[in-house]
Formats: sequence, structure tokens, C-alpha cells
Amino acid sequence: MNKKILFLDDDPIALYSFGAILKDAGYEVRCVESTELFSSQVDEFLPNLIILDIRLGNTDGRKICNELKLNMATRNIPIVMLTALSHEEISEMECEADAIIGKSLESANLLLTVGVLLKNQVFSEYI
Repeated sequence: MNKKILFLDDDPIALYSFGAILKDAGYEVRCVESTELFSSQVDEFLPNLIILDIRLGNTDGRKICNELKLNMATRNIPIVMLTALSHEEISEMECEADAIIGKSLESANLLLTVGVLLKNQVFSEYI
């Protein structure tokens, strides 16, 4: 069974580009453009990993991340934050993400980060 990735970004180009990269790598990917639909997708899709943009039109992805990490049902799902923010801007708010990476179309960083987090998740299921 393919690992499932839920990806939230309000930028349709980023959703398409990163979604295609992840699908080509063999992951089952569900892309969501709306924060309003995101919670129901977490419950329905049951992702193995979540990717969130930090800058979302009506909210901050770090807040969503922190809420997921406080919820017993979702706290063990690895979360990758994507951002075009500077290091200074990123550090302005506490974030419980498992990884934060730059929002460039350099697919190697994204695929490496996702692969490492999903491998760690597999190991933690047996501990």
C-alpha cells in the first residue's frame, strides 16, 4: 500500500507541481486548496504525512500544525511545512512541525524529507 500524503496550499500551482512530484515518486497524494476543507480531509483520507504551506490566505499553517500536534488522533502524523519565508520570519512563531523546508521546485529536498519522515513513522509504529 502506498503511503498517503495530504497537502494543503492555497496556491494551485504549488499544489499541482509538488503533488505531481510526490505522485511520480509513488505516493498517494490528496491536494487541498481550502483550509475549510482540510479538517474533514484529515479525518477521511487518514494521511501518513501532512504537508502544509505556512502562508495560507486566511490563516497561518503553523497554527494548523500546532493544532494537529495537540490532537491525540493526529499528533503522531509527521508534518512538513513549506515556506518562502526567511529564517527570521519562520522563527517568529513556535511551530511543532517535524520539518520546515524552502518552497522551491527543488524536488530532491522535498522527496528526501518525506522519505525520512515516513521511514521514521514506520519504525515508530513498532516501538
